[in-house]
Amino acid sequence: MLSEIKLSQEELTLDIESFKPQENEAVNPRKTEQKIKKELKEFKKQCSSIEFNPLCSRENYLGNYDNYLKTALSHISALRKINLDLALLNNKLYEGVPDFTNKLQKGKKILLLDLDETLIHSDFSLEYINDKNIKYDKVIKFKERENEFEENYEDYYDMRRKKIRQSLFNEEKEYKVGIFVRNGAKTFLTEVSKYFEVGIFTASVKEYADAIIDYLDPNKNLIKFRLYRNNCININDKFFIKDLRIIQGVDIKDIILLDNSIYSFTTQLNNGILVNSFFNDKNDIELSNVYEYLINYLLKADDVRTINEQFFSFEKLLNDLSL
Repeated sequence: MLSEIKLSQEELTLDIESFKPQENEAVNPRKTEQKIKKELKEFKKQCSSIEFNPLCSRENYLGNYDNYLKTALSHISALRKINLDLALLNNKLYEGVPDFTNKLQKGKKILLLDLDETLIHSDFSLEYINDKNIKYDKVIKFKERENEFEENYEDYYDMRRKKIRQSLFNEEKEYKVGIFVRNGAKTFLTEVSKYFEVGIFTASVKEYADAIIDYLDPNKNLIKFRLYRNNCININDKFFIKDLRIIQGVDIKDIILLDNSIYSFTTQLNNGILVNSFFNDKNDIELSNVYEYLINYLLKADDVRTINEQFFSFEKLLNDLSL
């Protein structure tokens, strides 16, 4: 039996009034800009207090769900002590984000899909890329922007990924990455696009993500928009939070985020559907189960957050950890 949990949904709202000039006060754009810079500096300072690392996606496997959830939620409890509202002052978060004001069919919901370990798994090992015994679904090729590494990879963990990715360059300065597509992913995309406004929201960089999305949706008629790493709240280049408040013109109660990392849901736990990480399991049926849940429970829901909390109890579990 589903528990009848009804939690109050207190939206985290940015105090825009504090940035507006008071009555009879002249508007000074430079003063406002300086205040925003100060607030963003304070946000970065608060982030520096986070010393732990996120769980590896490999920890989110079938059979380890409870252990993964308990540890990750304890991390989220700490992340929420940061004033994440301040991060929303960063204009880069909104780059390329569609505004759905008067553009979305009444009652239609937005379905955001993560990429890595949710829809696909990428093999970054150069050692196996030309191994004919490995049956990749696709070997994608892409180029990254100049200075991408220097801009986005600062700590030890990202420096390690930098070295791995640099090793994938060929003579044309192009990456080659083998990918495995999750069972039923293309069918899933075809079906959910009939009922939802589907977008990709990934913590990966644009060039890499676009190469994969173009393969999954070659006719560009299933996935209507794409959000990338720059649209995530970046905590020390370790945690990438997908704050749904950057999406304008749609009530947050009508937005769903499907992801294998619960850290993505930090600011809106009840908008999230957590799936086990995919690596190349031919018996995986996760997307089939998700589709049934979406159609049977969320498609016509007045508020997806209420239904998700009844099924997954993320907020209740988080509150229990705090007691």
